[in-house]
Amino acid sequence: MERNKVSVLLVSVDALKPEFVFEQERLGISLPNISKYFVENGTFAGGGVQSVFPTFTYPCHQSIITGTNPATHGIYNNGIFDPMGEHMGAWHWFASKKAENLWEAAGKHGYLSASVAFPTSVAAGGDFMAPEFWWDGTELDSRFIDAMSVPQGMILEMEKEIGRYAGGLDLTEAGDRQRYRAAMWVLDHKLAPKAGKCPFFMTAYFASFDEMAHQYGVYSKEAAHAIEAIDKMLGDLIEKVHSMTDGQAVVCVVSDHGTLDNRYNIRPNVKLREAGLITTDGNGRVTDWRAWSQRAGGMSEIRLKNGQDEDARRKLDQIMKELSSDPVFGILEVLDRAQAIERGGFPLADYVLVSRKGYEIRDDAEGDYCTETLHQKAQHGYCERFEEMRASFMIEGCGIERKCDIGSMNLIDIAPTLASVMGFDMPQAEGRNRLK
Repeated sequence: MERNKVSVLLVSVDALKPEFVFEQERLGISLPNISKYFVENGTFAGGGVQSVFPTFTYPCHQSIITGTNPATHGIYNNGIFDPMGEHMGAWHWFASKKAENLWEAAGKHGYLSASVAFPTSVAAGGDFMAPEFWWDGTELDSRFIDAMSVPQGMILEMEKEIGRYAGGLDLTEAGDRQRYRAAMWVLDHKLAPKAGKCPFFMTAYFASFDEMAHQYGVYSKEAAHAIEAIDKMLGDLIEKVHSMTDGQAVVCVVSDHGTLDNRYNIRPNVKLREAGLITTDGNGRVTDWRAWSQRAGGMSEIRLKNGQDEDARRKLDQIMKELSSDPVFGILEVLDRAQAIERGGFPLADYVLVSRKGYEIRDDAEGDYCTETLHQKAQHGYCERFEEMRASFMIEGCGIERKCDIGSMNLIDIAPTLASVMGFDMPQAEGRNRLK
């Protein structure tokens, strides 16, 4: 391996809150690998990590990998803004072309870059890239992902040994088990043969803790089981990386956001439809729109179809005043475009709604504005300043200080911190190295 360069594994554990790391006994969980490697022998953000605006998975992951806010990297939400459903539920699967990412930066500085299932990694630069993408959950997913993988053909080669690659629709523990197997396969077959000659930067991802919280609640036994299973797989990955690099490696475990339990669903588009700004066919299908609210969990982005439509703007302004006038509507903040940009997100929005704790925003344009019938038991996307939305940061390995609490940090600090570990800077990053 090139002298003075350590290999780096970055693992994202979706929705891992700091309390699950530091208050295991209170929560009745056991994470021996996280405790051993990071709390007892590594550096960590004991005060948690402030996420970005919105605290939603895809904007967060692109911020993790670029060190920039969503308004800069351009991935403002999970799904593409699409009131009419013309894009058939497409998400922002693709890496941003507006900001340099760690895979590309590492490659420019002598590293092999690899990734397994990391959100927002389609078409990202790298040497061994298995992106997250889905179409319909069938074998078509494998064929699409194989066509997008780098090198092309790697997914089908991998699947001969591990079975179906978990593209993104399977967020269960079984799906995480396949993501783990895929990560181990890339380490064994693509990086280990070169480990003595060239350092690597690799990302991996686990989704089931977040999904079990969505389905059963943040503190459910199902969520607890999921994070304990992830801890076991993390231990295996850490051991593998240190073994194959003869200890010349650093492992960083992060999350994208926290999560909190819901109490209500609210539907701003119901108000827009009642004001004549959305037209539906009676079956809930949108046939036309003049203004549309697209959800991001505990936030929503509202855009006017035509910025010159003064009638629509007046009606929308009135609805915004109504929603902010009474806590019963569940809205904490109504932001205009300039205020949203100042927070780091939604630069194309005319308004952004930030809901109160427990009020998840949905896209439905028909039915009641507020209901206690929940779509998901827990959610994120809430205000990035909420304690419940704080994410995690932990790092250990070669050259990393032991039992070091660096306090609080920001999600956009992760990329420049890891770049520093690898010996280079990311000039475009809006965060800063926290290991100085």
